[in-house]
Amino acid sequence: MIRSVQQIKYEILAYIKEFGGNFDDWYVGVSGEPLKTMKGDHSVDEERDIWLYKQALTFSACRTVQNYFLNQLKTDGTAVSAGGEGDDCVYLYKKSERTSP
Repeated sequence: MIRSVQQIKYEILAYIKEFGGNFDDWYVGVSGEPLKTMKGDHSVDEERDIWLYKQALTFSACRTVQNYFLNQLKTDGTAVSAGGEGDDCVYLYKKSERTSP
């Protein structure tokens, strides 16, 4: 289900609150294939790690959400500056000894 920027921010904040930790314990990224990216680039284990992704309407909306979490709340992540409209998901995971970072 495609969500607005505000909906995604709210749902991610609720998720972080539910599972705890400081904001810098979480990594927030943007991808068109969030599960593949989390597994391949970050070694997230779908069964053991805490993760979530939300689909936005556009890449620009994803970038807005990611910028909020990186710059305002100081989560971990690599800011995206370019992407296609297929890059329409914001993902996050709670960092662990298994993940990179």
